[in-house]
Amino acid sequence: MNKYIAAVLVTAVFTAALSIAFPRLAPLAVRIGLIALIIVAALWLYEYITARPPPLAAKVLDLVRARGPISARDIVRELGADYGKVEEALSYLVERGLLRRFNKDGEDYYDL
Repeated sequence: MNKYIAAVLVTAVFTAALSIAFPRLAPLAVRIGLIALIIVAALWLYEYITARPPPLAAKVLDLVRARGPISARDIVRELGADYGKVEEALSYLVERGLLRRFNKDGEDYYDL
């Protein structure tokens, strides 16, 4: 689950529980909840705007599209790149849902 979705859910549950448990504090609880949601939205927007794809992300994605399921070791060999930079690109693409990671014979493979 995305950390920002989790933060929104926790804020909503906390606000609802506080409003039910202490009805006289409901207006204050709602205001605090709204402020918390605005902060979460600002943090999400900041991360979204500042997140830059790693330099190899486009090349890795093109290679996976062309070759199908492929291991990180094969990607390193094909691109002639540093293993750490390929891992960074793969992690970025997996986190954003552009690639999926699966294990086959003890080795991680990547596919669309």
